[in-house]
Amino acid sequence: MPSSHDFSLFQRILLATDGTVTDLIALYAGEPIRVKKLGQTIHEEVAQAELKCTKPTRLLNRKILLSGAAKNYLYADSLFVVERLSKSIQEQMFHTDQPIGLLWKEERLETFREVVRQTVEPCAAIAQYFDLPTSAPFVSRTYLIHHVGKPLGSITEKWPLSYFRSL
Repeated sequence: MPSSHDFSLFQRILLATDGTVTDLIALYAGEPIRVKKLGQTIHEEVAQAELKCTKPTRLLNRKILLSGAAKNYLYADSLFVVERLSKSIQEQMFHTDQPIGLLWKEERLETFREVVRQTVEPCAAIAQYFDLPTSAPFVSRTYLIHHVGKPLGSITEKWPLSYFRSL
């Protein structure tokens, strides 16, 4: 990964924040940001070790874009342990396009975010959403969301390295 000197101030903020990136991007872009849900599935399996599930459990995988009026700003792929989410949040995640951070904020859920990975690499599978060639580099960060001592899930956020260069 490039040194922090290769990132703009705002890119470093996005990499380090433990807050809601939707709000940060809206401030940066000067426009409202909405969620475009690309896909969502529920399946039962043993989760990745960092989610601390010892047996097969229901997992919600959600893929979204954070978008402005004419531009996609960020792609996110999340995996949540369904039984650890409140019924209200489960319903809203299943049936709305609300950002998860906003749902937690509205429920006043106390969470802790732990960044576990940061990379810069091409992401051919999502380059089309940003009108970029498949070889374009993307900044990526993965973090765990903890609540009352257990991980609720993990979120991987990706954006083109060429985005958010000013500031």
